[in-house]
Amino acid sequence: MSRRKKKGEDINTNGWMDTYADTITLLLTFFILLYSISVVDSQKLNKLAEAMKKSLQGSTKITELENIENLKVGEGKSDYENLAEKLNTVIEQNALTDVVKIREEERGVVLQLDETILFDSGEAVLKDYSRNILNTITTVIKNIDNDVLIEGNTDNIPINNEYFKSNWELSTARTVSIVRYFVETKEINPTRFSVKGYAEYKPLVENNTEENRSINRRVDILIVEQKEK
Repeated sequence: MSRRKKKGEDINTNGWMDTYADTITLLLTFFILLYSISVVDSQKLNKLAEAMKKSLQGSTKITELENIENLKVGEGKSDYENLAEKLNTVIEQNALTDVVKIREEERGVVLQLDETILFDSGEAVLKDYSRNILNTITTVIKNIDNDVLIEGNTDNIPINNEYFKSNWELSTARTVSIVRYFVETKEINPTRFSVKGYAEYKPLVENNTEENRSINRRVDILIVEQKEK
């Protein structure tokens, strides 16, 4: 004769702990997400809250969450993200996207200017047309306090004439022409500028085709990211 089970033997008194642990985990995840978002779009935040609500109610349906970066609005972007967007807008409005590119680096925001809009081949005298482009860049530089580094780059084809004995001289002379325009013509504080000539030694791509060499023949105007003291 089987032994009669005592009352309560089949009841798991710790079963509630699983549900409680899941709820705490979900709440913790929710607050971590909130903490990660400095300024959020209210509509997208509502979507996030709705997804968490369904999870807490036991729904097994997975709600797709948008990339956390997309939850941020313009006010939450860094100064350099906003500056890069502003520069891209100016370039597009002036139909310069083929000759001026924007790069974001750890050092700051770089305006990459094609050689063809600034100088004739093998020369360091600014073209008249280039002054209109530099005037547009001037309006941006005057509205910020950051230092500006102007970097000259060439391809790997040697140069040796009465003006420039090597690409070192050519790349440096071109940066000096640009900084003099900013300082002497546009009257920007000269203490904000510095120049570097890299010759062919800092290419963006290999110098193995004419197309690649044309990419490497450029002047980079770096708006230096200000570091906290």
